[in-house]
Amino acid sequence: METLEYHETILKKVSFDEELLRMELKKAVRNTTCSEQPALLEWCGRELGAKYKEMASIYMQDKSCAL
Repeated sequence: METLEYHETILKKVSFDEELLRMELKKAVRNTTCSEQPALLEWCGRELGAKYKEMASIYMQDKSCAL
């Protein structure tokens, strides 16, 4: 299982708790490569909603990936 798939699985499992989801989303951004991050953003928007897609985008800005 690749890193992106792993984090998608974890994010789905903790989506019932906003604080856990936020923490796992930070980890997902930290652990995925810059090339995987557009796919993570797309997945967040599709599976978690616009709020978490925006949150992931903000976390990605801190990582200094050129999106």
